[in-house]
Amino acid sequence: MIKRMASSAATAMLPQCRFDAAVFILGHMRCGSTALAQVLCNHPAICGFGEAHLRYDSETALGKLALSQVRRKVYRPAATHLFDKVLHDRYDRVVDPGFYTSRAIFLIRPPLETIASIRRLFAKLGSHEFASDAIAADYYETRLETLARNWQRFPANRRLGLSYAELTADPDQQLQRISNLLGLQSPLENRYQPSSESRRHGVGDPLNAHRHDRIQPASATDRPNAAPPDLDLSAVRLEQLQQQFAELSQTVTAL
Repeated sequence: MIKRMASSAATAMLPQCRFDAAVFILGHMRCGSTALAQVLCNHPAICGFGEAHLRYDSETALGKLALSQVRRKVYRPAATHLFDKVLHDRYDRVVDPGFYTSRAIFLIRPPLETIASIRRLFAKLGSHEFASDAIAADYYETRLETLARNWQRFPANRRLGLSYAELTADPDQQLQRISNLLGLQSPLENRYQPSSESRRHGVGDPLNAHRHDRIQPASATDRPNAAPPDLDLSAVRLEQLQQQFAELSQTVTAL
């Protein structure tokens, strides 16, 4: 009850707690969202820290988001935008209609490298949440379905889509596109301050985020001539996932 009252009060009192002032990265795990989120939150007009794990089924969620930022000591009263990234269906499958007045950056990555990266991450963390390639593939498939639906619901002038390959191939160009979407007076710069805070839950990649201070070029394993990861999935299943990614990529990355 107290938390709900505090969230409602924050939503009513803070000028940033409006969906039309919010900025979201909508993507899936291992899509490159950690570095992009850090760059966004490095800008003085944007306050946030990573993934707040909030359901956006009511405008009071923005009050919760602001209070979460206050607790983490990243809230900036002078900022014009609240930021969050959403990587799981439970947070954006069912949302308040106002959610679609925010600005959304859709970020996606091909299935083979994504699934392999999810499996490596959770294995290193000692977690059994994604204990097989099939479980990771199911997450990826359903997440792309939700992203495709949400893309259609955002007005064209409130959304932007890009792939992991585009982001890492030319970060400056993509950051300029995002700056234009957000109407920033000073454009985004490809830099941020790495911190041990990056290891905290919700900030992003707990293994590597603290080692970087900018969006890094794609690694050798992400290049077209690299051998694809060996996944325990049928050829039919892989083809379905690749086709799903290709269709969504063609939709969201078309300029």
